[in-house]
Amino acid sequence: RSAHEGACGDAVEQFCDCFGNAHLLLCDGMGVGRPAAIDGTLAATLAARLLKAGFCADSAARLVNVALSLKSDEESGATMDLVSVDLYTGRANLFKAGACPTFVIRGGKAHVLDGSSLPVGILEQVVGQQDSTNLHEGEWIVLVSDGALLDGSGWLCQQLELCAACGNTPQETADIVADMARNRLGSQHPDDITVAVLSLERAVK
Repeated sequence: RSAHEGACGDAVEQFCDCFGNAHLLLCDGMGVGRPAAIDGTLAATLAARLLKAGFCADSAARLVNVALSLKSDEESGATMDLVSVDLYTGRANLFKAGACPTFVIRGGKAHVLDGSSLPVGILEQVVGQQDSTNLHEGEWIVLVSDGALLDGSGWLCQQLELCAACGNTPQETADIVADMARNRLGSQHPDDITVAVLSLERAVK
C-alpha cells in the first residue's frame, strides 16, 4: 500500500533457486515517493539476482551496498529483509539490514524475531544481522515494512493469530493486515506499507 500514488518505496521478490531454497525478500527504500521506489527496487532486484546465482546473503548485501553508494551523489539507502528456507529440511535463515522484526506464526501464536542493524547504502560496510529457525508444515513467516508498524506491533501479532485461527490464506492474511495498518493510520498514512507472508506446506504426501 503506497503512501503516494504511482510510487512505492517497498519492493518484494519471491523465488526458488536451483539449490533447493525458497527466498522471500523485502527491501524498503528510505523515505517515500520516486527516490525511495528507485532505491527499494534496485536493492531488491540486484539482491534477487545475486541470490539466484548462488551468493550468500552477506555477500549479496555487500554488493547491493556498493551499488547504492555508487548510484548517485545523493545519499541512497534501503533496508534488506530476507528469509531463505531450505525446502528439504525446513531450516529458515534470516538476514536483516535495517529491517523490521520478523513474525513467526507457530502453533497459532505469533513470535517476534528482532535485532539491531542498519540499512544498506548508508555506511561503507554492511551492518547486518543473521538468525535462523526451524519451520514446520503450516507455519508462517511474516515480513513487514516499517509503515505497517507505525502504530506498534501488538495489534499486528493479535491479527496474525486471528487470521491463522480463521484459516485465512497467506495472501488473504497479507491483504487484511496491510489494510488494517493503513486504516489505523488514516487516509494520510506517512509511509508505504507492505506485508509478505510465507507458509511452509508439504509438497509430497
